[in-house]
Amino acid sequence: MGIGQRSYFRIDVMMRCKFKIIPAEEITKRALPSDMPSNFIENFMMQDVMELDQKINDTIVRINESSSLLATALNLINSKISFLMETVDTSQMIKSIPYRPVNLSGNGIAFDIDQDIDIDDKVDLLMQPLEAEDPILVRSSVVHIQPKEFGSINRVALTYDDLKEEDRQKLVFFIQAKEIELAKLSKQRGPGVSRP
Repeated sequence: MGIGQRSYFRIDVMMRCKFKIIPAEEITKRALPSDMPSNFIENFMMQDVMELDQKINDTIVRINESSSLLATALNLINSKISFLMETVDTSQMIKSIPYRPVNLSGNGIAFDIDQDIDIDDKVDLLMQPLEAEDPILVRSSVVHIQPKEFGSINRVALTYDDLKEEDRQKLVFFIQAKEIELAKLSKQRGPGVSRP
């Protein structure tokens, strides 16, 4: 294969995809398990909720300095939300993986982010291309960062590190299904109409 040729087709598509940036200095300390334990996805999803919960608790402590009544009310609301979160199971959590526009292939993915990232960082991806299948969890390397004109938003291109072949097949199947879907739409619209 010549330089610049790709092994897989790329497609711009909406897909469930959540990411966590792993700073270069933390990569060895935060390794992904080779065999994913059953609670790993829950922990991956809940990490953001736990960080948010800590910020809420810190804010309530500051509010308590001015108004103990308001702080008590906020604590009760927070307790109720925490109780409800404990009833959420893994299948419900997976449905909370946000949809995002991505440029997807069997080798990598690109999307916009509003966080700081360096070329030496890694990115953990939790993707659900196929609703009926388990999600894909993979670590990826940053290959390109393109600043956008909007200031704090960057387009980041990633390549998958050690993606399992069965997970790659899920991505390829998803891409092929979307290509067929787009071809059918194009055919229905008639000749000379470009893709959306």
